[in-house]
Amino acid sequence: MVKIFDMHADLGLMLAKRKQPDQKAYFREVNLPEWQANGVGWTAAASFFRGGEDWEYMKQIVLGVKRDIAESGLKQILTTADLCEDDDCTTLLMTIEGMCGIKKDPEESVRWLYDQGNRIGSLCWNDQNALATGNAGDPGRGLTAMGRTVIRTMNDLHMIVDVSHANEHTFWDILDASALPIVATHSNAKKLCFVERNLTDQQIRAIAGGGGLIGMNACCVFIDADPAKRDALHLARHAAYIAEKVGVEHVACGFDFGSYYEDEDDHTEMFGPTGVPPFIAGLREVGFSETEVKAIAYQNLFDFLRKYM
Repeated sequence: MVKIFDMHADLGLMLAKRKQPDQKAYFREVNLPEWQANGVGWTAAASFFRGGEDWEYMKQIVLGVKRDIAESGLKQILTTADLCEDDDCTTLLMTIEGMCGIKKDPEESVRWLYDQGNRIGSLCWNDQNALATGNAGDPGRGLTAMGRTVIRTMNDLHMIVDVSHANEHTFWDILDASALPIVATHSNAKKLCFVERNLTDQQIRAIAGGGGLIGMNACCVFIDADPAKRDALHLARHAAYIAEKVGVEHVACGFDFGSYYEDEDDHTEMFGPTGVPPFIAGLREVGFSETEVKAIAYQNLFDFLRKYM
């Protein structure tokens, strides 16, 4: 079985919504069996913030994710030494989706997030905040001065910048501000599915041109406008489209599985980790070689993190 590295999983939101708030070792008891059965070898543990949360709430969620990793006895990726292809148990990488709680002391705040173990972060979700502007914000507004300070601090720490929810103005501002390559942890090709959250060909080329990565998003509405085509094969076609444009070395996985946050509108083949084997099969069906399948599944992200984390 080919193992995958999922660059975006809303595990922080899953913990916040759990029916038994005091349940410990949730990742081990609830998620680990499904991860191992379906080849999820490594996965992000994203702390998600919609836009209205304050700094104290952000800290609470981040510390909750960190605590459950420890309670579950799972390995965490903190340095490149923690990247091991022979891991026999799913390994977790902490990430941040949205930094709306940072309204002052940006350098100190980002350093705190990094110190807790977060190695990838986006400045905004779809919201418009003190740092940046997401897809639902003012299209004429981009990165703020404080946002540029956050980018510089992330670069200094080698905390990877994620642009998946940034509007186009913010996207290009971040590309200009960041001295290191950027990633879109969970975005597909807009040419195949025209929604705001997907990437234009120009954005795809810009990410790849800087040495970055794009993670394939399993969320059904980002795969195809036709509900009958919201499956693993059509997600694999996004991977093929991007690989044809910029090279397979810039394609990765960032599934954003709806099962983690109980998305009632998304119960397709790619709803949860059980979608991983069909996706791997889809990559083969659209023409990727076994070496290329392995690259998309995890090797590209391993190589990227070893170089820039």
